[in-house]
Amino acid sequence: MQLHWHRRNLRPHPNPALSAALTAAEREDCRVVSVFVLDDAILSRANGLGVAFMLGSLRALRDWYRDRGSDLVIQRGDPTDVVGHIAETVGAEQVVWNGDHSRLARGRDCAVRRALTRAGVAYASVPSGQPTEPTPSTTPPSDPEAHLATPDALRIENEAVPRLSDLGDDAYDSAPLTFGTESARKRLRALSDGTTYRQCDEQRRRQLTRYGGRLRPVDRLYTGADSLTVCDPRPSSASGD
Repeated sequence: MQLHWHRRNLRPHPNPALSAALTAAEREDCRVVSVFVLDDAILSRANGLGVAFMLGSLRALRDWYRDRGSDLVIQRGDPTDVVGHIAETVGAEQVVWNGDHSRLARGRDCAVRRALTRAGVAYASVPSGQPTEPTPSTTPPSDPEAHLATPDALRIENEAVPRLSDLGDDAYDSAPLTFGTESARKRLRALSDGTTYRQCDEQRRRQLTRYGGRLRPVDRLYTGADSLTVCDPRPSSASGD
């Protein structure tokens, strides 16, 4: 059994990791189970618009699987526990996912890899960029339905796609935006006060500490009389990439 872990890429194609899992399943004459974990560590850092878009993408992705006689397993919790438990339950030989280089994702992936290693389950992080030419590992089988498992037969707990209001105890503001209204201005302030760009702000603070409280010219963009600070994590020395 191959276990494919959906993360940022909430679509069946192009999806290098899903293609790799399906190709391995075809080669080894087994099936693929796909899972998505509603991770509170991610949800707590996201804004309502982003979460709403994610939930809509999840519904569309689940429809794709169900149209092919399978399903997308959705569970909420710590991916370290959820992915490992599902892998053990289905007897997965390998867990496959698309690589993600964000700081939060790197820490999460490291914890999942350790858990899978302890459980004796192989894993593969597939580069998310598409190659110039298709390869056997990134070209899905012509008949993916033949290699997608039916989670109902595997006795895996599966949750419905939640509504936005189910996730944050009214923490997410999902009201429609109308230009010039107070609700729109409030949402704009929420997007700019750290909710959306919190990680960028953390990188900026580390840069200020590292470079003696100064930002390089590339770190500041000027628009009229106002300035907008952006992040560039690259070092300022000439030896940098």
